[in-house]
Amino acid sequence: MEDKLKAIVTRIEQSKLSDADKGELYTTISEGLQATVWPVLLKYMPKEKLDYLAQDPKTRVTVESYATLIEDTIKDGQALKEIDDLMTHILGEVDKALTEEGV
Repeated sequence: MEDKLKAIVTRIEQSKLSDADKGELYTTISEGLQATVWPVLLKYMPKEKLDYLAQDPKTRVTVESYATLIEDTIKDGQALKEIDDLMTHILGEVDKALTEEGV
């Protein structure tokens, strides 16, 4: 996945697109990747911990509680594997779209 992302960034940087267009493209790619990660994380989050934090987010959601929730979500590796597969697929689609647009 990392190699695909680097190749896409290199391609965009070497293109004749304006800096503004490059920025918009990076924003679109970033938002698309974030949109793929969060549903997977939510799928694997321990429901009881998520419910507990949601009951009183003003006092229960801290940097530490948030970090623990994420650690618990990814500790068995299943979420990370699914995220990697999904992001690799999305980056493949980005590569394909760039080719179709002549970038």
